Amino acid sequence: MSKTDHHYSEDRDDRVKDSAEVFTPPELVNKMLDGLDVDWSNIPTDKTFLDPTCGSGNFLIQVAGRGIPIENIYGVDLFQDNVTTCRKRLFNIVKTDSKDRNLEIVNVLKRNIRQGDALEFDYENDFDKPIEG
Repeated sequence: MSKTDHHYSEDRDDRVKDSAEVFTPPELVNKMLDGLDVDWSNIPTDKTFLDPTCGSGNFLIQVAGRGIPIENIYGVDLFQDNVTTCRKRLFNIVKTDSKDRNLEIVNVLKRNIRQGDALEFDYENDFDKPIEG
């Protein structure tokens, strides 16, 4: 499997040894999601999904594709390049023909996909902090 299949930057190679960063392959993501007790054909709009170590977004991409509204998808990652990649990938699957809606989506992704340490992130409050980047 190539690096582009995992959607990570070349810069990541230098930090893998120090950070123990690992991406879950899309096939495994789908098997894991299929194993949940969830009726993916009838997702209530109030359900949320959080990936506290979202990387480039393999889990978040799949749950968005399975019907979780983009406003209800949250992710945190230690590295800003992963956060940026994750936001871009999510935007590309939910973008519309409406400039206003696309701007709204960008702002939702900036608010909901954040850079931070999953072990120190304040999940109750940090998503409400001012948006950076």
